[in-house]
Formats: sequence, structure tokens, C-alpha cells
Amino acid sequence: MSNILKTFSVLIAVVIWGCEADGDRYNDHPGTDTDTDADTDSDSDVDSDSDTDTDGDSDTDSDTDSDTDDVCDEQDIVISKDPARVLILQDHSSSMAGGNWDIARNAIYSLLTTFADTSLEFGLDTFPDATVSGCFVDAPVIIDCGPDTETDIADALAGMTTVSMTPLYDALNNFTDPDYAPGCTSTEYNKYILLVADGEDSCSSPSVTEFVNLTSLLVELDIKVIVVGFNVVWVADTLNAIAANGGTTFTTYLNAADEPTLTAALNTIGTSIIDCVFTIETPDASANPELVNFYFDDVLIYMDEDCSSGSGWRWANEDHTQVEFCPDSCQQIKDDMVEVITATFGCETIIE
Repeated sequence: MSNILKTFSVLIAVVIWGCEADGDRYNDHPGTDTDTDADTDSDSDVDSDSDTDTDGDSDTDSDTDSDTDDVCDEQDIVISKDPARVLILQDHSSSMAGGNWDIARNAIYSLLTTFADTSLEFGLDTFPDATVSGCFVDAPVIIDCGPDTETDIADALAGMTTVSMTPLYDALNNFTDPDYAPGCTSTEYNKYILLVADGEDSCSSPSVTEFVNLTSLLVELDIKVIVVGFNVVWVADTLNAIAANGGTTFTTYLNAADEPTLTAALNTIGTSIIDCVFTIETPDASANPELVNFYFDDVLIYMDEDCSSGSGWRWANEDHTQVEFCPDSCQQIKDDMVEVITATFGCETIIE
């Protein structure tokens, strides 16, 4: 399968000064001269070129290169999109036997295919363990999160058949251990557990309060939890308790009853996880973050601090090292309508 990591990156010309008042990125001035001086040209300086500056090159600006833009400090900077890592935690118990298991696998295959070549990176785990009947979830994670895992996940699912009990609590609790699935729990990524289950824990019978506490602990560890209930066969209090405390906008479990609704639920979740926060890597110390403009394919994107217009951009952190694009502009990125994101520093920020 194709590479799941799609990095939005672009080299950015950082203009510290030199923007015209009318918003042009560069300031070009044709040379004109009518006086006489000691050199052999017709301008007012004493170099040998035919422009009005004193740098000796053939353009009309004050730097020493041969272009026509006044750039004090031009530097290449990268804007990069950090991947989000999604651990698919799939109910593998006997209540998922038969057609339900086939439906679950097909929906996951669709999710992996749909979000290949995006900023999502996937992992897989099941409960109970893939090959052990009972309440066991002690095996290492089946597929740790990372790039290019789609084929491995599909192959792992294809070889499984359902087994025995539903140790849901222990399966979630594994991810409080940073060594259990380090690719899925690393602090440098946005992290999610996508839980697909058909009911409550049938092993240790933990209380709803215990699930609330466990889920809250995962969120404290920066691991959000989203829940899909597929053909829920028991009381759904547990699934809703996990969803309500999972740290996302999905505060109840997404209910799915068949393959189309399960596929749609997973795709809805995948789309929601792809955010539009980009990191500006190592800007020059002289680049003033209060004098910056962003562009989609050379089209200006206005700044909108509260995203009230739906489009535009705003700073995502106080250090001005991350920029967030508002929902409508973000949707353009998600719909692959934007090829290049660029920025210029040094020009007055244009506000919506």
C-alpha cells in the first residue's frame, strides 16, 4: 500500500523587509537617472552600471545580487504536518463471530485504504489476544503504530478468527504502559485509540466508574479514545462512559449496525482526526511573527484570530511556531485542493 504519511511541506521565502504597501511580496523600482558623474553611465552614482543604486550589480535594488527584489535576509523554512497515530483496538470476542467479524474487518480495510497518503498512521490490537482464548491480553501489541502499516494490519486481520471472552478493561489498560506499544504512545505524536466493540467487559466486570477513571488516565497521557459500538449486544453504559471521557467531540459511542454504517463511522472518525495544525520549523530569529502572511497556491489566506468567518488562519500556540487553519480552509487541505502552502515574513499581516 502507499505511504500513509503525507507531509505537507514547503520551502518558504522569508522576507524580513521590502513589501510594498499594496501587498506585493517584493519591492521593485525601475532605475531612472538624468545627471552626470565620474562614471560612464547616465545615473547619479559612481559605479559602472546603469541603475540608481551603489552596489555595482545590474538591478535597481540595494543588495549585491542580480535580481530585482529588495530582500534583507532571505531564508528557507519548512512547514511540516505532524502525523496523528491511531491504534485500532478491535473486539475479537466470540460475540463478534461469523458475519460480524467479516464486516468489522472489511470496514477496517476501507479505513486503511481511504486514509492512505494522509497524515494518519495506524496500529492494531485486539481483545482478547489474537490466538488465545479466554481473558488474555498480555501479548505484545499486534501491530505498533507507524508509517506503512496498512498491509501488515490487513494481513493480521485476515488470519484471525474470533475467540472467547471480552477483556475490554485490561485491553485499554495496556496503553497506560509506555513500553506496551511505544509507537502508539510516544509523546511526539497526536495519539488516539479507536475502540470498536459490541458490548461490555465480560472478564473482570469492572464498574463504570473504573472505566471513567481509566479513560481519564489515558487522556492525561495524551491518548484520546473514540468509541464505535457495532451491533451492541449488552447495556451500552460502559461504551458511553469511555466515549464521554475520551477527550474528543465524540462524547457518546458511534452506533453501527451493518457494514455501510460501520464503514461510515470509521471514515467520519478518520476525517475528524486529520487536523490542520502545522509546525514552522526553526524560523530565523529576525522573522517577526507579527508580520506574516500565509498562502494556498499563492492565494492569500487572511488571518482570523477566532475563525469566525470559517476560513483563514490563526496561531495555534503562544510561541508562534504552529499555525492552525480554520475549518473552511482546513477542508480545502483535507479535500486535496491545496498543493503548496507558503508564507512570507516581514509584511504586515492582512486580517479578515
